[in-house]
Amino acid sequence: MGTPAQTVMTLAASARQATAPAEPVPVAILARTSTLQLQDPMASLSRQIRSCQAWLPAGWYVAGHYWDIESGGLDLEQRSQGDGYRQFEAAGLPRDGGLADLLTEAQAPVLRFAAVVCEDIERSARDTFNALKLEKALSREGIPLFATDEPAAIEGANATTVLVRRVKQGVAEWYSIQLKEKCWKGLQEHSLAGYNIGTPPYGYLADRIGHPAPAKAAQGRTKTRLVLDPDRAPVVEQIYTWWTVNRLSIAAIVTRLNASPAAYPVPGGREAWNKAGVVKILANPKYTGHMVFGRRRKTPDGRTRPLPPDQWLWTPVPVHPAIIDRPAWEKAQKAGAARGNVQDPGMPTGRQGRRYLLRSLIRCRACRRRMCGRWRTSSTGAVYVYYRCPHDPHNARHIAAHPDHGPVSVREDIMLAGLSQFLDQYVFGHDRAALLADLLPATDAEHAARQAKDTARLRTELARIDTAERALITELEQPAEPGDPAAQAYRARIRERFTELYAQRTTTEASLAAAQAATPADDDPALLDALPYAADIFQDAPDRIQQAILAAFQVQALYYNNDDNQVTIRATITTGTPRAVAALLADPRTDDDSPAGPRPAQTLFHIW
Repeated sequence: MGTPAQTVMTLAASARQATAPAEPVPVAILARTSTLQLQDPMASLSRQIRSCQAWLPAGWYVAGHYWDIESGGLDLEQRSQGDGYRQFEAAGLPRDGGLADLLTEAQAPVLRFAAVVCEDIERSARDTFNALKLEKALSREGIPLFATDEPAAIEGANATTVLVRRVKQGVAEWYSIQLKEKCWKGLQEHSLAGYNIGTPPYGYLADRIGHPAPAKAAQGRTKTRLVLDPDRAPVVEQIYTWWTVNRLSIAAIVTRLNASPAAYPVPGGREAWNKAGVVKILANPKYTGHMVFGRRRKTPDGRTRPLPPDQWLWTPVPVHPAIIDRPAWEKAQKAGAARGNVQDPGMPTGRQGRRYLLRSLIRCRACRRRMCGRWRTSSTGAVYVYYRCPHDPHNARHIAAHPDHGPVSVREDIMLAGLSQFLDQYVFGHDRAALLADLLPATDAEHAARQAKDTARLRTELARIDTAERALITELEQPAEPGDPAAQAYRARIRERFTELYAQRTTTEASLAAAQAATPADDDPALLDALPYAADIFQDAPDRIQQAILAAFQVQALYYNNDDNQVTIRATITTGTPRAVAALLADPRTDDDSPAGPRPAQTLFHIW
């Protein structure tokens, strides 16, 4: 007897001789079923094996079983990579390997099988390309691929069989793509209705309601809406405050969270907070109250990649309780690039664990970069803290950006004296209300000036777009020579450019309308009255208390330069500030590690 591949040909040649006995032909059964979620793999694979066995012509026998539990949309090179088959193999279902093993054995010098049979051709692969690839790979080794819903023509495939198979492969691919599209649209409608997909984000609990479809509800299936977790929702708000207001780094936030596990419960299944968990919270738009869908999509190679926010599907209005508002979330997405590598100002740093009290709070006036802390020892042995601008006069890039920038540094004790005077007069002093009243009109004037500048710039841009559009229309009005390909291409490019300008006009007009409608945040001077009168509280306080006061008022300082020794100090009072100050005065051990209070309110005043 020849090789198995030769046996098929020999049998095909002698099949016409009614008196000749059938020669045994070894066959490999190829089966596949999808994941465990929507079907019973054991039942599906058993049915496929029985169908293949019943189809075999007389004298043919099963020499091997090759099956996988995986998607049929995977490329051949990605098949047989999972281990979902193990539990069913242990249950007694015969298996000699998966599709990858079948292709390997098809190239062996001595073949175990002369043909391969599957229940239907889409069981080999769901898309036409991979189905043909498998068929050709076996054909090169002289091994035919049969399907049980095709005629058992051992003489070889005829034209009609090939046509029917190709049509079925195309239909299988169409069905797979259509099913994915319908599933995607169904998930979109599911999200637009306010239902959550997957595990509720940290800070929320799952509110399970009966499925709106009566048949599915009868099976006990549910849908999920999000409700606030009273223990964890304040933690999410605090994380956003640290990130966007206090401008702490991710590492500093993680340190604060792990320092008070009772106040900041760790996400389920973890022993402690980590950077990935904090980043995930800061990136999740569901905390705005909107249900958001389509943040990630699978590529044809099976990988998942993120999509830009403008391609996400947002519900038109909030559909569950919000922990932060949408502007705060958008600010958090931009904070990473703007804040730099800011460590926790309250964490010990430097030599011998000393603290830089003004870490991340001082910027250079010339270049707006954050100034770095340094310890210096004088000739008398006194130790001073200096904050120095990182501008490097020997760096060509730094020089090109700020050619007139000189060395800028300031001593911490001088800055603290200025901050103490500021707090004594404008925050805790008896004349603070009158000083605030003098400053508020200046704030309104600044907003009006910025608004006028933005409006003028946008109007100039609209005028430029209008001029460009008129020029293009003038060109199109010129008669074109018929039959001239270059002229036709030129006119097509003009139309494309006009479309681009129209899109720019639409965007600019929307920006102009937003700039004209912008109004300054309403200040609330009543918040100032809620603070106690406590002059000299800052100057004589320990480092830890000074840091807590600076954090409570979200103080930021902008140091100008060494020539005029002027500094801009900005303080913010929110609805939670009076409570934080009262707690600090009542218990000096209190630090800025308490759970978040109410959401930050508007800026109260700016001091120049």
